[in-house]
Amino acid sequence: MKKLGLLLVLVPLGIRLQAAQLPVNLGSAGTFTALAGSTVTNTGPSVVNGNVGVSPGSAITGFPPGSVVGGAIHAADGAAALAQADLTTAYIDAAGRTAVPSAVGNVAGDLGGLTLTPGLYNSTSALGITGILTLNAGGNPNAVWIFQIASGLTTASGSQIVLTGGAQASNIFWQVGSSASLGTTSIFNGSILAQASVTVATGAALNGRALARSGAVTLDFNLATNPGPPVTGPPAPPLAVACPLNSAQVGVAYTSLLAGSGGTPPYTYSTTGSLPPGLLLNISTGAVTGTPTTSGTTSFTANVQDSTPATANSSCTITVTAATQADVSIVKTGPATVGTLSNITYTLAVSNAGPSPSTSVTVTDVLPAGTTFVSATSSVGTCSGTTTVICSLGTMAVSASATITVVAQSPSSPGSIANTAIVSSATVDPNAGNNSSTANVAVGSASVPTLSNWGLGALALLLGCFAARFSRRARA
Repeated sequence: MKKLGLLLVLVPLGIRLQAAQLPVNLGSAGTFTALAGSTVTNTGPSVVNGNVGVSPGSAITGFPPGSVVGGAIHAADGAAALAQADLTTAYIDAAGRTAVPSAVGNVAGDLGGLTLTPGLYNSTSALGITGILTLNAGGNPNAVWIFQIASGLTTASGSQIVLTGGAQASNIFWQVGSSASLGTTSIFNGSILAQASVTVATGAALNGRALARSGAVTLDFNLATNPGPPVTGPPAPPLAVACPLNSAQVGVAYTSLLAGSGGTPPYTYSTTGSLPPGLLLNISTGAVTGTPTTSGTTSFTANVQDSTPATANSSCTITVTAATQADVSIVKTGPATVGTLSNITYTLAVSNAGPSPSTSVTVTDVLPAGTTFVSATSSVGTCSGTTTVICSLGTMAVSASATITVVAQSPSSPGSIANTAIVSSATVDPNAGNNSSTANVAVGSASVPTLSNWGLGALALLLGCFAARFSRRARA
């Protein structure tokens, strides 16, 4: 009976052990914070803590103004090639993980607003995060999350992944079947293993890794911090804290992190000395957010305390400068009139008058009711959508321009339709008056050709000649 009792205790324990996931072994790819297959592109003064690499491609651009701290740039060298090989092994490992059925979380749609415990989560389609996703380790600093995503991963602007209960970014893995895109001023925790590309939009903070097997890694005014190797048990790695992004602009939303690692979570954050006016620290998550109000350089000490309690600190600075400005504009034209159920070809001319480059330029065109989308193409970037066409043009240099062609079929009923297109960017625009443009088109019934008086006279003469000829033949 004692043996039977012990068996009954161990059986559920065995199930729990099967359900637990071990960290994904990244190999040498773990030393890279940004690793791409084709190119690494950066805009603005991004800070990357850790290695930056590309292989088999060789293009790494934007460093400077971006900077690499505690690592090096590896462009198509042996280190980058080995890291890509190790990334492939890790990607296959993550994609092939299984667990007992009760331990697999089948997720879909948007994870915002959820609290997820450690384990394996599988999505057969794309995943999104809007708002806050909480990952709660329940007091276990060795807890592991693995997300298997069949297609894309997209996080909304301002979204956050919040770690609680001792969760650590080094133990979170996102295997993405296509591409990942992190929204502007979002906060993301964990390592992204993408089949294609990883795009980190303006002002987003990444406490993890952006690892792309075949495509590009794109950065834009970001802080990207390598969380270090996975935590699998004692002894814990030394406690450390990384500084937030060291550049900001007056009047422009700022999002960054004091990123703790090692030690025994959960962490509590603080600063010795004040942050720049307008910025606030979340002592639980380490998020530094707000809108700077004053130019200048502020020095302070970033502090982290774990649960033992051990402490660590780093000397940091944030330099706030006057906001970069760029005057982007759009002019939309189309035909004056068209028939019903006819193609309307709109031309959208976008330009940047400066004085600075404009980042994350986006054109939005909501087609009028009754029209039917046919096509949308752009000389720069890409367009997608049907009833609402969105064209992402990327960064436009001073004096740069782009031409977008949108074709839609007119309604089946006559009338007048107005179509407005709007251009926006992540760079402050001092002139909002030229950010939209409207084209008006009159839709009428299909036209019937008409003849002038001369034409009617000529037609009458021709008919008379035919009548006379026919009459002569009849008499003959």
